[in-house]
Amino acid sequence: MFYCIAVLGMYESLDSPGGFHVTLAYLATLLFPGSIALWVLADARRRGHPLPYDAGSFIYFASPVFAPLYLFSTRGWRAFVTLGWFLLLYLAASFVGAIPYLLFSTSE
Repeated sequence: MFYCIAVLGMYESLDSPGGFHVTLAYLATLLFPGSIALWVLADARRRGHPLPYDAGSFIYFASPVFAPLYLFSTRGWRAFVTLGWFLLLYLAASFVGAIPYLLFSTSE
C-alpha cells in the first residue's frame, strides 16, 4: 500500500508525465484496493471470521466502505488503532510521493 500511494503521489508531483509512468500509475491505482482486499481476507482467515464466498471481489470494489466496517465488526473500538496506523502509512507515503515536487519547486 505504501508503494502504491507513493507512486501515485510521485506521478502527480511530476505533472503527470506520459509514457511508462502512466502505466505504473494505473497499475498502482489497481493494486491499492487489491492490497486492502488481500489484507482483509488474510486477517479474516487468521481470526477465524467467516466471510461470504466471493468476498474478495466485493472487498476490492467496495474497500473504502467495507474495510472499515470489517474492522469495527471484528475489533470494536480498537479499530481506531488500525485506522490510525493506516492514516500514518498514508501520510508517510504521501510525503514520499511529494518529494519530487518539493525538490523541483525549490530549485526554480
